[in-house]
Amino acid sequence: MLRTILARGAAAWPRPVLALAVALPLLAGCGQDERESAPAGRTGAAAPANPATWVLPLQAYLPDPEQEDLLFDALEQAKSVCMKRFGFDYRPAEPLPDMGPDTLTDLRYGIHDRNVAATYGYKPAGDMTAYQEETRRLLEASELGPEEEAAMTGQRDGSATGRSFPEGGCGGEAYRRVHGSLDPASTLAMDLSNEAYAKAQRSERVRSVFRSWSACMADSGYTYDEPMDAPNDPRFAASTADPEEVATALADLACREKSKVAEVWFDEEAGLQRRLAERHIQELKKAGQALEAALKAAARTTGSGS
Repeated sequence: MLRTILARGAAAWPRPVLALAVALPLLAGCGQDERESAPAGRTGAAAPANPATWVLPLQAYLPDPEQEDLLFDALEQAKSVCMKRFGFDYRPAEPLPDMGPDTLTDLRYGIHDRNVAATYGYKPAGDMTAYQEETRRLLEASELGPEEEAAMTGQRDGSATGRSFPEGGCGGEAYRRVHGSLDPASTLAMDLSNEAYAKAQRSERVRSVFRSWSACMADSGYTYDEPMDAPNDPRFAASTADPEEVATALADLACREKSKVAEVWFDEEAGLQRRLAERHIQELKKAGQALEAALKAAARTTGSGS
């Protein structure tokens, strides 16, 4: 599953997060025609819908989980080296436990796995209570003391104690080592992805299937206007699913399948993403070059480079 990354220590310097939105070239030197012919979209239309396997056009410009892990590990190692210079035993932050979608498109359009819904309702498969406890433990372990925070962020002058912190503290130094400067990484690909997602929901094709889904749910005794209203129902806020949530989720799935909610929504968003990518192709290429350089620097930092 996609994992949430724990970043330790508040800082004024830019930090990459899990959804680091920087453009990624599909292949070195490939052109627009090659991008258009790259595998993308949904396959197996006759089979039960599995959005987790579908690919949106802008995913080609986003780092994959392995690349995100490499960047994160490199930053943490670089921070540890810097902190050691100032006498701190900084242990690199740990990733939070897995709990959530397996891919960018998994759960993007709502639930789709009947086996999961039959046990967990709208919640991801797994022990939510154990996840919350482990998350709490890791967050507490990640807390920095005042002196450590000063060294990490550089927000407090350390010269009085004979320390001269680098610009942006050790966090800033680590970021520069990987990304070359303190300039924030591009968020263009993710921004465009979010824009397409929102616009797709407002399109008439998608609104039409939403209405069909809502009518289907009403026939089963449930009153919701849109598919995402159901999982966000405050009644289902508990860490475990009760019978009412499970029954609602199963009815929801039946109506989704009948109305082809995920398929229509995905197709509409994919078209919007493709047009946005074409409109911003030069900016995406530039951001992709920056990511490529950062990945090479990260590989050198972690010793995983050739």
